[in-house]
Amino acid sequence: MKINWFSPLLPTKTDIAHYTSRVLSDLHKQAEITLWTDEKIWSSDLEQQAKVRWYDPKRLPSADIDRADINIYHIGNNAKFHGSIWKVSRQHPGIVVIHDINLHYLFTTLFPKYFEQGSDRDSYAAIMQQTHGTMCQQDIENLFQNKLTWSTISERYPLTFAALENALGVIVHNQEAFATFEQEQRWPVLYTPLPYPSTPLHPVNKYSQLKQAPYRLIVFGHLGGEHRRVQVVLEALSMLSEKSCFHLDIYGEVWDENYVSGLIQKFGIKDLVSLHGWVDETQLDSALANADLAINLRYPTGGEASGSQLRIWSHALPALVTRIGWYASLPESVVAFVRHDRELEDIQQQLRSFLANPAKFAEMGKKGQQILAEEHSPALYAQRVVEFTKNVKNSQSNFLVAVPPRVSVIIPSYNSAKYIQQAVESVLNQSYTDCEIIVVDDGSTDNTQQVLQPYRSRIRYVRYEHNQGVSVARNRGIEMARGFFIAFLDADDWFLPDKLAAQVAYFDANPSKGIVNSGFRKVNDRGEMIGDVKPWKYAPHLDLEAWVKSKPVLLSAMMFHRDWLNWVGGFDTRFECAEDVNLLLRLSLINCQADWLHQVTVCYRQHQHQSSQNTPKLAKSFEAVLTSFFEISDLPASMHSLKNQYLYQNFVWLAYHLYSNGHGSLMAQYLEKSLDYSQKSKIEAIADWVDKFSSYALDGDSSFSTYDFSSLSDWKNLMASLLFNEVKNHIHQ
Repeated sequence: MKINWFSPLLPTKTDIAHYTSRVLSDLHKQAEITLWTDEKIWSSDLEQQAKVRWYDPKRLPSADIDRADINIYHIGNNAKFHGSIWKVSRQHPGIVVIHDINLHYLFTTLFPKYFEQGSDRDSYAAIMQQTHGTMCQQDIENLFQNKLTWSTISERYPLTFAALENALGVIVHNQEAFATFEQEQRWPVLYTPLPYPSTPLHPVNKYSQLKQAPYRLIVFGHLGGEHRRVQVVLEALSMLSEKSCFHLDIYGEVWDENYVSGLIQKFGIKDLVSLHGWVDETQLDSALANADLAINLRYPTGGEASGSQLRIWSHALPALVTRIGWYASLPESVVAFVRHDRELEDIQQQLRSFLANPAKFAEMGKKGQQILAEEHSPALYAQRVVEFTKNVKNSQSNFLVAVPPRVSVIIPSYNSAKYIQQAVESVLNQSYTDCEIIVVDDGSTDNTQQVLQPYRSRIRYVRYEHNQGVSVARNRGIEMARGFFIAFLDADDWFLPDKLAAQVAYFDANPSKGIVNSGFRKVNDRGEMIGDVKPWKYAPHLDLEAWVKSKPVLLSAMMFHRDWLNWVGGFDTRFECAEDVNLLLRLSLINCQADWLHQVTVCYRQHQHQSSQNTPKLAKSFEAVLTSFFEISDLPASMHSLKNQYLYQNFVWLAYHLYSNGHGSLMAQYLEKSLDYSQKSKIEAIADWVDKFSSYALDGDSSFSTYDFSSLSDWKNLMASLLFNEVKNHIHQ
């Protein structure tokens, strides 16, 4: 079999070039390999086992490329090494080996002037929208306005699938990545551990077998950015009272040598740190052989397996790693973990643990070397890759892309391990089965992942490392959705059995509608019924006025046509709360029609304590939503004429919810705000407030005592202030 192998080649300073060198001998035994590079210099040793061809990315020798049976493209996270390879892959289909799951850095280095007006910005924005849909447009604009950081954008929009637009198959090196790609059902996917020999690549001599202070710490590799956490390692070492027991060696090109040298000077550890720069492989293996502990931190991470870590294990060397991405899947018996949000604390603690028991850490390194021997054999890797390549080549026309379901159910989850199983089960047990479940884990710190593990073959799952907010999570779900219709389900709610069937049937009978809404059943924390809510009784017509005035909004009770969500750009990520109201207002403004299904379809869990805590944030967000809505320049004239009336009503409504959740002081503030939008006298407004509070309580099946209410100190203070000013104004008149 003839394989074109597009990869960085030695002496290029990236571990992926070393990876190709490590596996080439075994690949050569299985297939005829042609190595392709756009670099003018490559190691002559490679030509002993493969042809090496140079190419110009702007003038590809397409006829020569097409003579092979298949192309294999190696995509990592730096345009310097992988930009040209990606460009070739767009013109010639092939198998893509993903070396970093998050590829955002690849594309921002491919279009380095993306922050300026011009072609790079246009290209960056285009590939973002092509990969992540219209939902990312608002965040792109926020990035360019410095309202969002690059790291936030990178996590929200990893651009992974931008590397796969022409892929015939995908090869990955960790199981989480395998699950991510396989659940897409768009390509054949192979998982095989990253190859590395279980002994050092170069002969080494240890200076001494006797381990004693000062112990040698080592950081090495392509240190081209702060994500390798060198600056944090230096700070942690400087703060350690036992720092004289260590010496830190840094091998590799740091992103800013003057800055790093300045930190070393600033922290007063000049005698404890040595900057060696980039050294040849023999020197590096010698340094690793004589080190006592490697520090291999990454944050953020591209997500894929680490060749650096495998190299560390080949020396039976223990290592500190960040508990993130591929590293998080490693057993604690083979690495020592550092939490990304407690780096200084954990690095110092692990260094102290090392001093207390060096033998325990040495044992970690030996167990890592054992894993290397058992799971990372280059010969086995080459065999698997060639077999997969043959299967892809022979079954290109036979691979069946999954038929999209009619409904996508999106479940955003943040620390909802206690409830999410019930939510997922309620979808799996629907009478309507042509649906998919998408769970977006929004940076949960509880055991949500473990709870969902038994369902991984029946759901599509994606996880953020950091909590991004429910709007971002829902937008990610919309981006992933394949269904024509979209239903949202909060992780602590659950669908009644016929929810999807009833709403799909409604859409089939009313194809012009974009939203179908329904009733819901209130339940308490324990899932016990409180009562059914039928909002059509107080908002019979779902139009713009209803969304503003009555707010019959519970997303879990609705179903949307996906096209409308794409057209409107998804949820506005600026809003932490009231994002659902904002969405429905914007949908209504583009003439998305909604109607009622007169049926209770979902159980909505009310958390009394949580509701009380969140009400002030909800009030603030709702106020922001209304303010931005009425600032829209082309708002219908009829809505502009009702602005004051609706703002008055909504401020009183927010005041009631603040009162009912124990926030009397904020209640008074919102009641006072409502006066700015009312023609009523203060006396008339006070009477109206009491009437409305009584009405809201009745609608919510709650009790309201006028006597108890009038006895509240916050109410008394408000009355004293308002009535005093009223009397004062009357006297002056």
